Amino acid sequence: MASRPVGAMVPGVLESLDVSSVAAYRDRPYEWVIATARFAVDPANEANARIVDLGRVARGTDEPVHFESDVRLLRPTGQSNGKALVVVPNRGTLGGIPFSLGGVMRPGPTEDPDPGDGFLLDQGWTIAWCGWQWDVLRGRGWIGLEAPYADVEPGWMRVEFRPDLEQPDHRLSDSSLLFEFRDYPPADLDDEEARLTVRSSPLGEKRVVPREAWRFADTSRVVLDGGFQPFRWYELVYRSAVSPVVGVGLLALRDFSSWMRESHDSMFSFGVSQSGRFLREFLFDGLNLDESKRRVFDGVFTHIAGARRGEFNCRYGQPSLTHPMMPAYGPPYDLSGLLVTQRMTGGVPNVFSTNSSWEYWRGDGALVHQHPETGEDLPEDPDARTFLLAGTDHFGATPIKDFLPVANPVHHIDISPVLRALFVQLVEWACEGVEPAGSCVPRLSDGSAVTREDVLARFSEVALPDVAHLPVTPEIDPLSTSWPLELGASKVALVSNVNAGGNEIAGIALPAVAAPVAAYTGWNPRIRQAGLPDVLYEFVGSRLPLQSATAIPDRDEYERTALHVAQRLVEGRFLLERDLQRSVAEAMQIYDEQR
Repeated sequence: MASRPVGAMVPGVLESLDVSSVAAYRDRPYEWVIATARFAVDPANEANARIVDLGRVARGTDEPVHFESDVRLLRPTGQSNGKALVVVPNRGTLGGIPFSLGGVMRPGPTEDPDPGDGFLLDQGWTIAWCGWQWDVLRGRGWIGLEAPYADVEPGWMRVEFRPDLEQPDHRLSDSSLLFEFRDYPPADLDDEEARLTVRSSPLGEKRVVPREAWRFADTSRVVLDGGFQPFRWYELVYRSAVSPVVGVGLLALRDFSSWMRESHDSMFSFGVSQSGRFLREFLFDGLNLDESKRRVFDGVFTHIAGARRGEFNCRYGQPSLTHPMMPAYGPPYDLSGLLVTQRMTGGVPNVFSTNSSWEYWRGDGALVHQHPETGEDLPEDPDARTFLLAGTDHFGATPIKDFLPVANPVHHIDISPVLRALFVQLVEWACEGVEPAGSCVPRLSDGSAVTREDVLARFSEVALPDVAHLPVTPEIDPLSTSWPLELGASKVALVSNVNAGGNEIAGIALPAVAAPVAAYTGWNPRIRQAGLPDVLYEFVGSRLPLQSATAIPDRDEYERTALHVAQRLVEGRFLLERDLQRSVAEAMQIYDEQR
């Protein structure tokens, strides 16, 4: 199908939006649009001043910088409610329709996301996805961006990875069995100053691998004699001469969303994990005003991003990185600090930040709302709220957890009903001025925030991590451009206290957690490996026996308790009335499985 423009172009926002196909979407009054957004931005405009190396792109005098990204639109063919949600793709994938329940989540790319129960579609929302990641291999369903390149000298960068299986070689990117990304080629395959190190825990002591034991096989792979071993952390530092302007991904989100704003009354954005960290970067850089100083988003929702950002606006940036420390994991951590630049320029959106227990156990979740040196509770930001989702982990109900090398059984608590109730609160706040619930997080002031060591001491007869190797957030200079990265003293790491049974007492708890037949955690050690410390496996929680001798009630009494918990959540606007029975049913299913 020949490309054609959709809607009026807005000067300084989009050059064009060229559509390659339009198709009916399932049995709903919606159409699925596949398109390419083409951008032209002015490096001299103050709205773009924080984008690293934008002014170093080769171009004619006074010419704008051009780039393009993949776009997907799910737009109503019938009545629209005038609201749009722009979803930030995670590593080039669409995922499902946000805030829907019951949908089938397919791993990898798809051009036909499952609508689930169609929560937003029933209300007439427009939903869009905009590619922002330069290192995504576009096509075949992957949603990415074609970035311009900066004219810079070769410079130092690093690739860091931790395999679960032995690997003879590794790509010069964060590519894995599930994802493939563009590589950063070395400037010199024989560079004697390039260095490979290995360590046995996330922040353990590095051991230098002799240069003669490894080599660049070509411009996209590194090879190690004997192979890269499972559960070791490798860091390769080398020079590259390829330097995409990574930060134009932020401008793609801003300007595509600004274009959508022309035909919608209200705009929201949603990002999960890496995509949530990307939205934190977007806010940190004060990008919620476009080149014409027009406000972009009314509300921003970040989920399981913790207090981190990422390599989303730096030279030699790798947006795809999963495990390593990076300068963008430095301050600011808290939501007020994150919004400083946006407050100076104007256009601050309302912000919701939700995290699972895992982000707290990772060592950074509490930094969103607590002082990094003392752990003292920080004041509530007038434009933001943050919530702990008690007893949950990063992967949620994802089936992949059953196949991971963890020491304790996993759980599959589905927090989706709470997320959509919170999204309703965010929309009512931004559009109608309805004050949302206050933040629900662990606090020192009420004793609900404690150290991880305090919590682990409450558990017995289960696999526990080595407290000396718990992940932390070290002091990092956010302006650092040198490798290897210098890491300073650790920031305070606080988590929710637990009750006698071992379940968290802070945050929002679904009936399955608040009326438990087991203890649900955000931590789970890796299966024991000879010669290696017992570290936490990333992103996964545990389902453990209750840590007290409390008798579990009979089924009828338990159901009444679960129903009472669900009703309290509805009263607090943390659960929609329509989802009450579903949440009770989940608790009853877990009860039956445990009994």
